[in-house]
Amino acid sequence: MVNITSDMQGNVAVIGVNGRIDGSSAPQLDDALQAAINGKHFKIVADLSGTEFMSSAGMRALLKARLAVQDKHGELRLAAPSDYLMDSLKLVGLDKLFHIFPSRGAALYDF
Repeated sequence: MVNITSDMQGNVAVIGVNGRIDGSSAPQLDDALQAAINGKHFKIVADLSGTEFMSSAGMRALLKARLAVQDKHGELRLAAPSDYLMDSLKLVGLDKLFHIFPSRGAALYDF
């Protein structure tokens, strides 16, 4: 089960992801990210501190959002992935595409 939250921290959209992101829950993540982008929020932080697992479908949602905000000169930052999730991101090379921060606050700082 997954719980995805969206809120604003100043001019930054923060998407909180709690639980497992797999093929059945990845559309919820995609919907939250696309809603922020459709709302013209091109500075986004995905808070992964509560993310237990992320499949390729979840990573695909992050990549899709990254491309969309880049086209608008924005950025999608990742915050607080667990060691396990960080290993997965490194394995597929996403650590080279995203700015990854140790906490939500660090990701929001100087955005």
